[in-house]
Amino acid sequence: MTTLDDRARTGRGSEPAPRTAGPRALVVGAGIAGLAAASSLHRAGWRVTVCERAVARRTGGYFVRLAPEGVEAATRLGVDESLRSRLPANGLITGVDGRGRTTSRVEAGLVDDGEGLALVRGDLEAALWAGLPAAVDVRFATQPRAVSPAHGTVTTEHDGVARTERFDLVVGADGVRSTVRDLVFGPEEDFRHDFDHVVVSAVLPRLPGELVQGDYVVLVEPGRSAHLMAMAGHDPVVFFTYRADLPQARGSAPTTDAVAALRAVYGDFDGLMPEILDLVAHAGTTHADTVGQIHLERWSRGRVVLLGDAAWCPTLYSGHGSALALAGGESLGRHLALVDGAAPDVPVALRAWEAERRPGTDVARTAARRARHFFLPGNRVVAAVRQAALRAASRERVARLLRTVSRARA
Repeated sequence: MTTLDDRARTGRGSEPAPRTAGPRALVVGAGIAGLAAASSLHRAGWRVTVCERAVARRTGGYFVRLAPEGVEAATRLGVDESLRSRLPANGLITGVDGRGRTTSRVEAGLVDDGEGLALVRGDLEAALWAGLPAAVDVRFATQPRAVSPAHGTVTTEHDGVARTERFDLVVGADGVRSTVRDLVFGPEEDFRHDFDHVVVSAVLPRLPGELVQGDYVVLVEPGRSAHLMAMAGHDPVVFFTYRADLPQARGSAPTTDAVAALRAVYGDFDGLMPEILDLVAHAGTTHADTVGQIHLERWSRGRVVLLGDAAWCPTLYSGHGSALALAGGESLGRHLALVDGAAPDVPVALRAWEAERRPGTDVARTAARRARHFFLPGNRVVAAVRQAALRAASRERVARLLRTVSRARA
């Protein structure tokens, strides 16, 4: 279950009414990419409207690591002061197998470059929402039904009522299942490259077993993994990834009955897992989907541009999805800034923006394709190599070396 937050509890202050002059931009999606783009475009002189299919703002979400590029973008947007790492520097990452046996212990600081932040997705969205100018018009329970890339004409629907308006720019920041992409670029299957993996996340009401704040437990078997994070100032978060072709997964439906699917796939685990599954059943899930990347030759068409997962989706294995979404949205406004009150040539500016952003997304997607074998080993040989690497990092002499390298990089 995804939690929602009504506008009365967001902390947005009162500001001047929406602008009555200047070019208009419609941002579809009120996630990280969409909110970053909305703030950036407003600063650049645009009249901005955000439409979001959900009835209210989503909260919660799974663990993310905000890479340095994302931290820098947050600073430029003025929302960095509310962002703090939730993973204590003295925390431990404990590896556990399906029988509940400890296989490795690694200091959390060894995987921290000293510049990124360990957060939950809701932290980023809350900070961006709080920093969103009140002059930005936000429409919940609203989604596009038709989009003209040549003229920027958009028909949206709210409570069954259609409304057609013209915008100088349309930003599709509505996630990997993007409606804007379907309407303008074509069906999802033309651009999606599936990993045949499933991801399910949940926010738990309490910690299982004897875990304490700062613990990070990774439960791994070939084709199945679960990451449980006991973060500072936040309820514990767990996310599961598993191969969709596992025998245990046959007949399950993670996107419609995630709890039943998790019990089918992880029901034979010992140790903490039975209690974790009970807690998920009590709390409900926050996200459940298959894992796949999006590959498009172009991210824009006429006055329409795709952003974030709608455009490039590197998957959670990249460790850069949130940073790319935040930085991509923030940089969009800089490329489309008004000059003497007039908007630039939109298609030309969008091509320049894409030329700047594409190299980083290509690197992240390639890294994700490689990292998926570490996050989710496909067989016992890969799992054994992974365990050996983590055991080596657990040794004090190796740990000291890795700490030295980490500090040097920071």
